[in-house]
Amino acid sequence: MFSILNKQILGPNIKRLDISAPLIAQKARPGQFVMIAPFARSEAIPLSVVKVSPEKGIITLIVQEIGETTQQLGNMPLNEPLFSMAGPLGKSFRPEKLGQVVCVATGIGAAQILPIAQSLKDAGNKVLGVLGAKTRRELFLEPQVRPACHQLFVGTEDGTYQQKATASILVKKILGKEDIRLVYAVGSLDMMSEICQMTKEKQIPMLVQLDFPISCPTGVCASCRIKVGGRWVLGCEEGPEFDGHQMDFDDLQKRRDAWEEFRTQHQPQEAMSLSKMFLEAWKK
Repeated sequence: MFSILNKQILGPNIKRLDISAPLIAQKARPGQFVMIAPFARSEAIPLSVVKVSPEKGIITLIVQEIGETTQQLGNMPLNEPLFSMAGPLGKSFRPEKLGQVVCVATGIGAAQILPIAQSLKDAGNKVLGVLGAKTRRELFLEPQVRPACHQLFVGTEDGTYQQKATASILVKKILGKEDIRLVYAVGSLDMMSEICQMTKEKQIPMLVQLDFPISCPTGVCASCRIKVGGRWVLGCEEGPEFDGHQMDFDDLQKRRDAWEEFRTQHQPQEAMSLSKMFLEAWKK
């Protein structure tokens, strides 16, 4: 039985959930995720495992309450059983001691970069963190990310907090001054694509962690297929982490747009199964 043991409000519509999940806590590694549904009629959604406490049998998730399922999770009473949770899923990140590394995130991507930055720090690297947002209000999890980095650079596009800069501009400045051995990015496709171009020119390894629609998390429905290195791969099986220099960001953006358009048009039709929606959208 999975249940929420503790909740903590981290910001507007952002909550930390500590969940009892002994087996998942024993096996989960940085970069992996779970599929979770609070109720029988809920849509199962993927959430990154932010922290594990194997000795206590607890995993930590960070939820942004922007959809029906995330709102249900955020409102669930403590100790009430969750309908289902499967995991850990996806390939884990394997940190190595490289030297100076950059971990950059925008938006709620900060929740996904947190375990990556911490694992790189634990492996003996000097971690330079970068968080970017349009406004201070959209800047998430700075207090949580800061301890996982040796130095944290923060920028807002409107200049309401810290530096007036995008995450990409901050990374460009770092790459121009420091000897960086790896860049790891999570966030908007525009940000990741732009930084991938920078690192490719400087021949710096680049990893990205992607968000994509997932229905079955076993590769059967093919809803998560993406183009990497000129071939189609299943994100739920071979991801969510990929070599950024191999990513086809233009194709991924087109597929995301097609999915959002399809979902908006069909959302009121409750009789239509989610799996069918995924398959129809990703056939385009």
